Amino acid sequence: MPELNPPETAWNRAFEAVADSLLPDLQRWHRTPQQIVSFTQATESSFFGVKLSPASHAISDLPSLPWGKGADFILDFGVHMVGRLSFQLSGVGRHMDAPCRLRLTFGESPLDVTMGMDGVDTWISTAWLPDEILNIDELPQTVSLPRRHAFRFLRVQVIDTSPEYKVAFSDVFCECISAIGQDHTLDAVDFGNPLLQDIDHVGISTLRDCMQTVFEDGPRRDRRLWSGDLRLQALANYSTLREFNLVKRCIFQFAAVVRTDGSLPACVFEKPQFAPSKDYIIDYDELFSAIVDDYVAASGDLETGHTLWPTVLHCVKRGLSSLNPTTHVFELERTQAFKFIDWAKDLDKTAASHGLLLYCLKKVNHLATRLGQDAPYTDMVDKMTAAASTFLQNGVFISGPNSQISYASAAWLVLAEAFPPTIAREALLATIRHPAAVKPLTPYLWHYVCDALMTVGCYEECLDLIKSYWGGMVQAGADTFWECYDADDAKASPYGDARNNSFCHAWSCTPSYFLRGKLFDGLKGRVTGKITMGELDHRWVKRSALS
Repeated sequence: MPELNPPETAWNRAFEAVADSLLPDLQRWHRTPQQIVSFTQATESSFFGVKLSPASHAISDLPSLPWGKGADFILDFGVHMVGRLSFQLSGVGRHMDAPCRLRLTFGESPLDVTMGMDGVDTWISTAWLPDEILNIDELPQTVSLPRRHAFRFLRVQVIDTSPEYKVAFSDVFCECISAIGQDHTLDAVDFGNPLLQDIDHVGISTLRDCMQTVFEDGPRRDRRLWSGDLRLQALANYSTLREFNLVKRCIFQFAAVVRTDGSLPACVFEKPQFAPSKDYIIDYDELFSAIVDDYVAASGDLETGHTLWPTVLHCVKRGLSSLNPTTHVFELERTQAFKFIDWAKDLDKTAASHGLLLYCLKKVNHLATRLGQDAPYTDMVDKMTAAASTFLQNGVFISGPNSQISYASAAWLVLAEAFPPTIAREALLATIRHPAAVKPLTPYLWHYVCDALMTVGCYEECLDLIKSYWGGMVQAGADTFWECYDADDAKASPYGDARNNSFCHAWSCTPSYFLRGKLFDGLKGRVTGKITMGELDHRWVKRSALS
């Protein structure tokens, strides 16, 4: 994914200044653990194979409980949080003649606090693993962790004290952090369906916890602004929290680091100083056109559209260089640039890349019309639309030399509206029914499958997918939606080990975009007033309480 010799950055300091001016004031609030819990082997069907149960001690007993070497307990805060942990640690016994050594593991999922963090073998850094080992030399002491964590569960392991003393924990709390505070209001909706209510809530919580000084892709792992994630977060935001300034900030951050060939990096760093990453993804570059067009449509901010028009014009050019000049078909081998589309294993990305580029060219043309400009890619859209016929065979979409059938190909060719609606609808449904079709691994691509279904009027099929996929995560115990989800494998991971997965991930937050958008009327949804994020959190904590 990182380019060996990327083009130089053509810094636009004026755009950087716009982004800096939109830095949000992070909101903070305290949340305390609700119960001491244990995970036991599940006797009934359970996604993670464990059952959450209340421990023998009430949470009110915690300050009076002494813990010595080998002690191990789990605190449940009842809701996913992003923030910094603090607690009071006291000595119980005669003399503190040795340090207290603790291991704290911050759990987004039961895997984090039941499997342990040793022996993790992944191709991404294990420094992201959510555990801390602390040595405390003097007691009593207020322990405040400097690192920010994302978690619902906190596993506390007392690695060692000494025979002379034990320790007690009190005043445990997390200082939660987000650009969206507890008093932020949004529409309260009633879908008349408990599962859909939960899906909507979890989507909003996922979005909120990823909204920091930028739209992070995951508050636990990576904590960076990626353009592909930004596109989906922004769509969900327009339907729920409607925090336009944070979207605008992120858009200008990308525009500030456009490269000398007009392309955009796939992600940017904020610290220790603002800088572009060397990561480049050709489909993310192209999607900048959609990000800007979506933002202008949702916010009415035409000024930003005009300001960024030159950047939008250039963001599709590397994609265009991948087209065969005679057939106008996207050819993967014309560039070594990474094409993401999805993490699905052995996915042929030719047809999806063709559809995605065509979709983005139409987004550029759409933005041009909105801004009173001449649409620059009308002729190329016609040529690529005609060329898309090569990807339709026997009523189903195919890709690559082996005529692979995949959800990715179908989703992007449908979204590009490369075929008449009836043909597109039948081919999309044929793909979904096909037993050999390569399915998405991530919610990122499942979003675009849902969007494709909506494009051809398959509202029931889209709703069924949301219920089965995102609803499956809710039924498996999700408080926020995950980076990847395989209903048949709780330990599925693009990285080799699920303990390095993110269980609150930006690209999974979009069910609310559909439920509060095109699906709303068909569901007979009702806006019942306003609700604050604090009230939503309180509902979830009550829902999570164990008897």
